[in-house]
Amino acid sequence: MMFTEQYHSWDYAVFSAHLYRYLPQWTWQDHPRIYQKWAHYHRPKPLQSKSRWSIESISALLNDDPKILVLYHLGMHACIPQILAQHNIQFDILMDRKVYVKHQHGMSALRDKADRQKAAYRFLMSDDPAVLLKARTTIRAGRHLLIFADGNSGTSDAMDRKLKVNFLESDLYVRTGIAILSFLLQIPIVPIAHEWDQGHYRLFSGGSISRLPKEEREEYIKRSMQLVFNFLTDQIKDKPWSWECWGYLHRQNCYTLSYPEEIEFNPDLEENIRLRLGDQAGIFNRKYFCYQFE
Repeated sequence: MMFTEQYHSWDYAVFSAHLYRYLPQWTWQDHPRIYQKWAHYHRPKPLQSKSRWSIESISALLNDDPKILVLYHLGMHACIPQILAQHNIQFDILMDRKVYVKHQHGMSALRDKADRQKAAYRFLMSDDPAVLLKARTTIRAGRHLLIFADGNSGTSDAMDRKLKVNFLESDLYVRTGIAILSFLLQIPIVPIAHEWDQGHYRLFSGGSISRLPKEEREEYIKRSMQLVFNFLTDQIKDKPWSWECWGYLHRQNCYTLSYPEEIEFNPDLEENIRLRLGDQAGIFNRKYFCYQFE
């Protein structure tokens, strides 16, 4: 296959390496097309969506007891809090402080817009020592708690503080805060995604995840987080371009690597790509995330 300069970039190389790790059934020849579709799908979008949205499938949340609503980085995710607020679903958002600071202007504008619609909500920071108390206040006020399950874990998070879950054809180390809050606050988890359906976006949910009778804390954390990521798996296994995180998984400290004793850096092998590292040319092996200078 003839590659353009675009497919000899590090951005493409790490995207392709992640795609192979988790979805090896997609061939190397499929990767350029998926990458191009992924880049288009996740181009920057305004926080205020001009598209039509249907929330009929999750309308029960309007009058439901408080729940933890879980979102994922699936394309239109930044618009969803606004859509929920417009439909009078009451919630507060728990998020990573670094993400909030990075998008503070947009987040503030979103909150101001919700205030004008009389659907005010708060931003709770995950590193706040009082976050549990604030989350409890949210629940006692009859409001849902909105949390993104993926995409905002940083390299500062030690692997031994995360939980290993099965994910597609490999595994992923994930934060457990969603399950811990669910256990402590005794409220269910509801994963939410969206899809394009006959001229509009439709929000839909997975099954409610709750603690089973006599289920111990650690058992519940493990089972519930696996179900949270099983739902994500169902959304992306047949359309991998819809998940934003392929481009930065390597920065999240969310997987471990194993290597064979010998790795072949033959440029004729499809798993290898010629790339420059600094001022030197070399070959990156997408299968094992390894690089060799020429």
